[in-house]
Amino acid sequence: MIEKIRISNFYSIRENVDVSFVASKYQKYGEDWIVEVGGTRILKALLLYGSNGSGKTNILFALDFLRNVAFKIPRDLDGKLHYDQFAFDPACKDKETSFDLFFFIGDTRYNYQLNLTPYYISREEMRQYHKGNQSRRVFLREYDVASGKNSVKFGPWIGLSTKEKQAIEEATTKIVSVLAAYSIRNIASQLLTEIRDYFKYSFFRIYHLDQADEEVAIALQHDESLRSLLIKMLGSFHSNIVDIQVEERSQAVPEEARKLLLQMNGDEIDKEEIAKFQTIKSFKTQYTHKTPLGEFRLEDGLQSEGTLAFIRCLTLFYKAIKGNWMLAIDEFGTGMQAKSQNLLLNFFLKFSKRAQLIVATQSLGLLDNEQMRRDAIAIVSKDEFGQTKNDQTIVRKIHKNIKLRQAYMTGKFVSIDPNEPDIDLNSESEKFRSLLFTTDKEGGEP
Repeated sequence: MIEKIRISNFYSIRENVDVSFVASKYQKYGEDWIVEVGGTRILKALLLYGSNGSGKTNILFALDFLRNVAFKIPRDLDGKLHYDQFAFDPACKDKETSFDLFFFIGDTRYNYQLNLTPYYISREEMRQYHKGNQSRRVFLREYDVASGKNSVKFGPWIGLSTKEKQAIEEATTKIVSVLAAYSIRNIASQLLTEIRDYFKYSFFRIYHLDQADEEVAIALQHDESLRSLLIKMLGSFHSNIVDIQVEERSQAVPEEARKLLLQMNGDEIDKEEIAKFQTIKSFKTQYTHKTPLGEFRLEDGLQSEGTLAFIRCLTLFYKAIKGNWMLAIDEFGTGMQAKSQNLLLNFFLKFSKRAQLIVATQSLGLLDNEQMRRDAIAIVSKDEFGQTKNDQTIVRKIHKNIKLRQAYMTGKFVSIDPNEPDIDLNSESEKFRSLLFTTDKEGGEP
């Protein structure tokens, strides 16, 4: 689980932005939100509130980016890492992007520091805490820009031979992390495998709910419990859906199409994958609705967007809870009623053990949740320089007798203006009319 992370010089983030999952000591509300890990009270969920363009999504992107750098081998080893530094300050192009992550595997605490530019990883260090605040090095990687060479040092206690250390160091190129390099060498280290698998299988990955249909279909194919859960939960909203069936379809890829892809793609790894690319799989999901006139099967395209959003979200929560995943969801709550949003959030909190959730949202409905923890709400904003800020103290300071929706509507969330937009269409009507209509006869004008 994540304890906290510090991010700098990444997209709209210029100076350090801290995201903390450490819970306050206040225990009179929302204890379902809390799990104690290694002696620390950790929040299972964190909600990022902010205006459009404040940078909420960029915080989620940062987590997803860190995950990918930590364990994936880039397709083009001579290419670059695909992200942008802060754009509104020319000096930031000469500064490194940095991540400072504290996390737990089981009850063991780790610290992972990563410094990089789009062209190379300059430094990364993994430390393990074993006696309170005492830590020991798992590995330290440093890159010499002048020579273009990396040095990797391992803690002597992790049990790697000199030859194994050299093999990992050789595979750690300028944009390949130590854990990714370890993954492609025939070396067995229980500790490095455990840390690598944490980033690969458990660490935050970002989801956009409208792009999760294939994941839902695959999950429904193989898990009858999930199907039953979905139908039961949908029934709580008076849905008449009584069955969900998924049909998998395979279509052969024409040889001509494969040849064209091979001609277009210059990456050797991709060429190998394309050469083996024989079929395209697709999924057709059908929902059976029961009415007094009988049962009727309808495809997912005929379901309401709110129903589909609920199904997508519940499926992801189910998988996260079962696998102790960490989820990052952008624009949580879109298309769903407040009751649906709160049911989903309460479901996650009630049944998750070490699953963890971070969402970007503007939903006021969640503020009505009776068990909402004020330390679980972070306010994201941008200052006059266009840089993202994150404040997790604003909502904590609001008096406990003031309801959160009321606090939002009266401006106590500080950087979020509840009265936006602030353009007076009446006073500006002639200006906008001239932009809309170039002649008197456009737009229904006489």
